[in-house]
Amino acid sequence: MKVKGFNRVELIVREDEIEKAAAQFNEVLGTQLPRPIAIEGHPVLSSTDFEGSIELVAAPGGEGPFAGRGTGAIGPLVWEIEDIDSARSWLQENGYTIQFEYDSTQGSEAEASTAVRQLILDPDQWFGFHVTLMERTNPDASN
Repeated sequence: MKVKGFNRVELIVREDEIEKAAAQFNEVLGTQLPRPIAIEGHPVLSSTDFEGSIELVAAPGGEGPFAGRGTGAIGPLVWEIEDIDSARSWLQENGYTIQFEYDSTQGSEAEASTAVRQLILDPDQWFGFHVTLMERTNPDASN
């Protein structure tokens, strides 16, 4: 498994504040967070700036993986990897649990400028941290 480096941190905000948060981060910190989008098939709103190493996420309707974590919490820490399939094999061979897999390279999201495949690891094995390994299919594309 080849790790390319740290990709981003996910910051949890309220659904009714995610657009305001993106605008404020852009204005004050110079990030390039786009308008938040709903992640197809998952109760998550997301605004990601890969170059700024940040993603704002919200739980629409108070549902989904970020619902119980609370606003202002730090979500997953994301490392970019070279090959998700070899990473999956290595993790499984070495006793690590993959809690969830996400793949935006299928369906309508695949047309986005940067589609991703992710392995979400079991926080119990990571000292309570939410760790995600991600492969971008077109890392040279803009947000």
